[in-house]
Amino acid sequence: MYVEEFRAPGALTAEFAEELAVSAAGYSSRITLSAHEHAVNLPVLPWCWAELGIRAGTRVTITAEGGHRPPDLEDRQALDALVGRFRALTGA
Repeated sequence: MYVEEFRAPGALTAEFAEELAVSAAGYSSRITLSAHEHAVNLPVLPWCWAELGIRAGTRVTITAEGGHRPPDLEDRQALDALVGRFRALTGA
């Protein structure tokens, strides 16, 4: 499992949640986004994003695990891509 924790540069919106879910679709890793003691798997983020309450400065944790193309490496790549995409979307 790979984990990255950081402060959100801005708010997570419905549009951003949809974009994150779509960008994760190419990975076999199980990707989870957590904030305020709630966790959501990326495929359902477009329906559950509001429960996370992510605004500027919110502590966000993203995890990636179980990827198999190739094992271990995919989790690191997925985590790096999703954290970068999250920051780009919410920091604009």
